Order: sequence, then structure tokens, then C-alpha cells
Amino acid sequence: MPRTAELGKISAIDLAYALNRLIQEGKTSPAEVRRFAGERPARIAALERELATLKSGQLGSRGDGRPAASRTAALKKPKRKFTMTAKARAAMKRQGQYLAALRKLKVAERNRVKAVTRKEGVAKALELARKLAKAAPAKAA
Repeated sequence: MPRTAELGKISAIDLAYALNRLIQEGKTSPAEVRRFAGERPARIAALERELATLKSGQLGSRGDGRPAASRTAALKKPKRKFTMTAKARAAMKRQGQYLAALRKLKVAERNRVKAVTRKEGVAKALELARKLAKAAPAKAA
């Protein structure tokens, strides 16, 4: 995780651009950005409370009688569930279809499809692989 001092050198407009790019590429979501932005005031308040406790010198005395470990366990939030973007889900589906189509082909045809993948992309290669699979005679059982 980068230190905040490193991010302080980047202008606000550049940070906004980077954030928009991350959202477009599916590396983060607008909901996640809103969640982090919403956490900021609560985090500041918690830090201010901790600082006030340190200043008053009451860090060693606990008021509620519970051990410190159980208190921190009660404050932890559950982990966020991974949310996949529609773009990422479509890419995973296309990759699965591509692999399934390749499995049905002979080595020479498979190499031809892989060359098309590198040159023209997965969608074109998938079309070619399906076409080649239909052209191939069915295996005898």
C-alpha cells in the first residue's frame, strides 16, 4: 500500500482521473469509492477519540471491564463480498467458451485459432474455433 506522502504529491485532478480509469477498467467500483469516502469522517472521529484518550492518560484504565481483545473483535466489520463487474463476468464467460472450443480441436487447428486470438482477439478466434469444430467429422464411439 503506498504511503500517503507519495499520494500527496499528485494533484487532485490527476487523482480523479486515475480513480475514473480504475472504475472504467473494473478494478474498483463506484460503490467501493463511495464506501471509502463515507468511512473517512468516522475514521477521523475514531482517531480524535484515541488521541483524546492518550492525552488524558487514561489508556490503561478500561471502563466496561471487558478485555481489550473482545472489544476489538466486536468492532471489526465483516469482510466485503467480492462483486464482479458485468464486463469482467462477460470476459470470464468468453474465456470459458474459448477454452471449451479449443478442447474439441486438433493440434494444428488449435494453433491456427491461437494465432487468430493473438492477432484479432478472442471473439474472432471463438468464431473460427466453432466453425472448425462443426467442420470436423464426429468421432466414432
